[in-house]
Amino acid sequence: MSFLIIISCEKDDICPDSTQTTPQLVVTFYDALDPQQSKIVESLAVYAIKDSELILIENINGINTDSIAIPLRNDIGASNFRFIRNYSVENNIIFGDLNHVYIDYEMTDVFISRACGFITNYSILSLAPYDILQDPPVVGWIGGYEIVNPIVTNENQAHVKILH
Repeated sequence: MSFLIIISCEKDDICPDSTQTTPQLVVTFYDALDPQQSKIVESLAVYAIKDSELILIENINGINTDSIAIPLRNDIGASNFRFIRNYSVENNIIFGDLNHVYIDYEMTDVFISRACGFITNYSILSLAPYDILQDPPVVGWIGGYEIVNPIVTNENQAHVKILH
């Protein structure tokens, strides 16, 4: 007794590597005294805050940069971050200039294909460069911000401009 099983994949069963994924929020940094001039943040680290837990965004870990891309949460319409410049860690203690960033947004799920599923696009409603739950709010090294493109559908352009 023998069995012959033929398995084949349809074109829709394979998600190509080139398929668009959920975009990250692109943040650029500018000089607060000259808002048209980009300005590098020295030794920047960014932590996402989820359920009171700090989660280091690995590719933004003590870097010198004038732009970053950060992932927004897709389970609720808000994300919290800690931006730390002059970042260092000694004996599991974080040092540096801290600034909390709170972002509120609406989400839209977009169907890509049966194999690839859905991605999430975002529409930024507001941003607060401080912890909205802290009263009075503590303002850190961020001197201002501008939402330059509130619709987050790709990572080809800046969405938020931070002045420092």
